[in-house]
Amino acid sequence: MAKVTDPKKAAIRARVIASDIAIYPDIQKKIERGIANDNLFEELADVMREARQHFEGYVCEELCNNTNIFEKAFIDTVFAGTAHIESDIW
Repeated sequence: MAKVTDPKKAAIRARVIASDIAIYPDIQKKIERGIANDNLFEELADVMREARQHFEGYVCEELCNNTNIFEKAFIDTVFAGTAHIESDIW
C-alpha cells in the first residue's frame, strides 16, 4: 500500500489514531495522572511512541519528519479536554 502524501489525509489518520487512544480507560488514567503530577509526556511516552510508529506506517516520511501533524492531533484530540483536571500547571 502506498503511503499517504496528502497533509489533509495524514491529519485525518493522526486524529483517528489519537481518538482511538483516548478512549481507553487505562490511558485516560495515565493522562489524568500525568497532568496532575506534571509529567504527562513521561506517563504517555510508550503510548505516544507506539502511536507515532503506527502513524509513520501510513504516512510518507516527508510529512512525518517535516510537519507537526501527529503532535497537533494529539493535542487537539487527547489533551484538549483535560482542563478540568486539578493541576499546578494551569
